[in-house]
Amino acid sequence: MGRRFYVAALTPPRAVRTLPAIMARRSRPVAAAAISEGELAAASASLFARHALWRELVLPADARERADERPWSAYWAVRLGPLADAAADRAVLEAACARFEADDQALGALLCAAAAIETYYYDETSLEPIDDWVQRLEAALGRAAPTGACLAEVMACGSGILLRQPGHHLLTEWAAQGPRLLTHLAPGPSRLKYAAFVVQHHLWRGEFAACALILDALPGVDLSVLRAPEALLWLHGVAAYARFTADAERGRRAVREALELIERHGLTLHAYNLHGFGTALALAIGDADGAAHHLHAMRATLADRSQDDQTHYWHLATGLAVLRGQAQQALELARLTLELSGEIGGTYRSTVHRLSLANALTLAGELAAAREHARAVLEQARAIDAWLNVFSAGLLVSHLDHHLGAPTQADATLAEALAVGRTHDYRVTSGWWVPGLVAGRMARALVAGIERDYARRFARRAALRCPDRTLEDWPWHLALRGFGEFAVRVDDEPLAVAGARVPQRPLDLLRLVLAHGGTAVPVTTALDALWPEADHEQQRKAFDAALLRLRRMLGDRALLQLDGTRLVLDPALCWSDVDALAATDWSPAPLGGDTGALVALSQQLLRLVRGPLLDGLDTPWAMAARERARRRFVLALLPIAERLEALAPAEATRLYERALQSDPLAESLARRLIALHLSRGERTEALRAWQQCKALLTLHGEAPAPATVALARQAALEA
Repeated sequence: MGRRFYVAALTPPRAVRTLPAIMARRSRPVAAAAISEGELAAASASLFARHALWRELVLPADARERADERPWSAYWAVRLGPLADAAADRAVLEAACARFEADDQALGALLCAAAAIETYYYDETSLEPIDDWVQRLEAALGRAAPTGACLAEVMACGSGILLRQPGHHLLTEWAAQGPRLLTHLAPGPSRLKYAAFVVQHHLWRGEFAACALILDALPGVDLSVLRAPEALLWLHGVAAYARFTADAERGRRAVREALELIERHGLTLHAYNLHGFGTALALAIGDADGAAHHLHAMRATLADRSQDDQTHYWHLATGLAVLRGQAQQALELARLTLELSGEIGGTYRSTVHRLSLANALTLAGELAAAREHARAVLEQARAIDAWLNVFSAGLLVSHLDHHLGAPTQADATLAEALAVGRTHDYRVTSGWWVPGLVAGRMARALVAGIERDYARRFARRAALRCPDRTLEDWPWHLALRGFGEFAVRVDDEPLAVAGARVPQRPLDLLRLVLAHGGTAVPVTTALDALWPEADHEQQRKAFDAALLRLRRMLGDRALLQLDGTRLVLDPALCWSDVDALAATDWSPAPLGGDTGALVALSQQLLRLVRGPLLDGLDTPWAMAARERARRRFVLALLPIAERLEALAPAEATRLYERALQSDPLAESLARRLIALHLSRGERTEALRAWQQCKALLTLHGEAPAPATVALARQAALEA
């Protein structure tokens, strides 16, 4: 009596010319005789496109045991089996493949080799035997010419080849056919298995945009057409894609669906790996509790797992230790992981684990050793086109070079890494997510003008915290300018601050924050400054109403908080030019006699101070704040200008002139300019500077200070 195998799958409806026996069986009783070897040999190439007919296949009961006699029956017994025992399946396929090779049946040998390679993904035993299977597959592929769904079935084994030979030329060739082939193939198991390989291939290479094309091309995937382990492979791909594109919810859904599938089919052996995906996803979003939960579930069966599985556990445990800042534990785990990984083999695996060790060494402060490993990762990743690892290792090498005194080399490596990141539009790193380190590299990119647009986009999407609150170019949620024209930007979009319909009282709260340093203002100060004539109850009602409207205008309550008795802008989310002026170290001492660096520092200051603070706002609190800001500006600029006077007087002259354009009432700077002209014998220029100073002061209703007048008289510029 034959056994009937019931399985569904995805495949395209192609013309089937060699299936008369199978079609005839549709009208026969269930207990029909087993299909003959000859019928299977004639029909097999076309069967992949007609998976609905698989239900009609009645195979000999001893098909697996007689693989050396009936290789086609043995192959289909494995292909339609449950994938419950990968080692046993490979033994059957080995016998069938040997018979096919002896009989010079290239297609049979090709399908057996592909099926055998696939099994390594499901039990993750030693990967070394894959090399022999790949050789046999290549030999058969050169003589067989599968097409359509049959070709897709063969190429699906790429998921197994990736584990051992991620740089194999066949993988790139097969994946390149994805968009076209998936469009022409009808739904069926072979199509979906092939799609799962293409997703895995692009994941390994860090080509997430290409992954998206495949995932979006297969909406409403019906996983019931796959054997449960094959369905898990698809969900693995979705979960990994979500992890690397920072789509946490999509990843959680995939992990939940996979765990439900495991429970429904009793595939407890696979729960371990799914919890591994859950751990990786949690680590990627900084969820230590979630990662610990999944790791705990993995540990329950750790002792019974293969060396490869145990290595993966220790790798993920390293990530949790890194996330928790447990440097010594992370270091011990990372070293153990890399040692075990080397015993198992697999270039991609060892590359990832070496990157993990480099991260742990960095956390432990062993920077030179960390750089050595990170550079090795960079070379290995380039060799196998693992671009996300190139990007991630490049960021780490750049960070380490910077801290080890090689800034030029650090910037060159950073430029290469960010160019790769921009090309693939990466949103996260591989290895362990260390937001502080990554934020530092993105900040450096903005300062140095390296891939500026991508660095800003990456920082915004990853919600990185800027390590330098003075860095205006960072993608702040809220940016305030008070020097010169008052301006507000929310997520890089300008907020209207003028016009008949723009409520000004809420904006006055922001102006008041700027007037008091750009970060915080006491509530009592705000009440007295903005509603001086009202009693306290009226003041408080007006304040609360203005704050409510302002928060609505900004669109994010977190930007502006009431911290006890102060109104506070979150410094992690907000930037202001007033705060940047106060927080920046303007001392020229570290620059010595470097004229270029001194000029650059002065230009940075002048880009910040573009005019008088809250220019045109003449309330008492605004005028007092304007004068405080002017004094701070002058105190920041004078030491730079004094050093330039000695080194490059012409540069000092230009600096004073530009500074007076920013703040014409900075009279002390005008005196320095007049004196500098006189010291160089430039009486005409000194006279022009004096007259301009006097005219501007008069225009604002002020008279020149006695010291300025005395200088003019001393130089006979004023009768």
